[in-house]
Amino acid sequence: MDSTFPVGFPMPTALYLVLYVATFIIHQALVGYVVAGSLYVAWATIAPGRGDTPRAEQPLASALRDWLPFVLSATITAGVAPLLFIQIVYPRHFYTANLLLSWRWMIVIPVLITAFYLLYLIKGATFSKWSYQVRAAVVLAVAACFLFVGFCWTANHLVANNESAWPEVYASGNVSLSATLVALRMLVWVGGACASMAVIAGWQLAAQSGSPSSQPIAVEIRRLARFSLGGLALASAAATAYLLQSDQAVSLSTLRVFALPYVVAAVIGVLVQAAAWAMQWRLGMNRRLLAMASFGYILALVGASVLRETVRLASVDIAELYQRNADAAAVGGFSVFLVFVVLNVAVITGCIWIVQKGIRKL
Repeated sequence: MDSTFPVGFPMPTALYLVLYVATFIIHQALVGYVVAGSLYVAWATIAPGRGDTPRAEQPLASALRDWLPFVLSATITAGVAPLLFIQIVYPRHFYTANLLLSWRWMIVIPVLITAFYLLYLIKGATFSKWSYQVRAAVVLAVAACFLFVGFCWTANHLVANNESAWPEVYASGNVSLSATLVALRMLVWVGGACASMAVIAGWQLAAQSGSPSSQPIAVEIRRLARFSLGGLALASAAATAYLLQSDQAVSLSTLRVFALPYVVAAVIGVLVQAAAWAMQWRLGMNRRLLAMASFGYILALVGASVLRETVRLASVDIAELYQRNADAAAVGGFSVFLVFVVLNVAVITGCIWIVQKGIRKL
């Protein structure tokens, strides 16, 4: 890796890596909304505050409850493309990790199904009439489900990248992972999710009120600012510690050459977000500052996603997969894939427009 990503790879491998990272970025943005949104709803339900209107009934929590089931569906749909490309680029590592994790990996789908139906319970009109204990148990169960799924994907990623440990895992059945690395990766993920949810929910709050300077919206945007700033600080600290704890294969020279522009983009993105949210904390809702935070978020997400692949590529022998990638590229069907991508985006956009049009008529 002596040139900047994705230069330096054969064309098929470079193409699949770019497609994987690009589709993963879309998926990860939606994942962040679901994870951090469920955590916020859990907090708002458990700690309702002392005002006349409980936090769970205020604009932010209400919007999250309404949108979480749909966004979870969109998240799963958006996850199909990166799941496809990771199987093309890293087939042996991905499938081996799945098999070695065994039942630990198979339980992901039942957990997601459980979380999906619980989100509809939270959205229902009768949820607020249940006892405090039941409501707290439901929202905590939802948040726990998403954190567990994140843990499973983290374990899959770490096992896939640690080829030398495969024989021992297979022989013993024990997945021995570094608790420190797992914890740090999870903290990066949760911190980034907070930033993601803050940006998307900020635009939702701006759109649902004709007067974004109104007091309830101003209170909520300041709450989002604190949420995002805390998440950015957590993710930045955990990411730094993770890189310092990672295998020596991820050398500073590799980061310097292969991912330097993306490291710079991630740092600038975090700083831009922090500045925008700090000003919104002081001023309240401001669409220009929200756009500034969104720009910073995109920069940080792109940079962090490429840096994530840098760590993976330093742990696997990608050269042995060049021929397999070339064979996959020779198979027809890519144009059909692009056609269906456009159709799916159009259908989903149309569904959102129809629902929003119906809501405005109510």
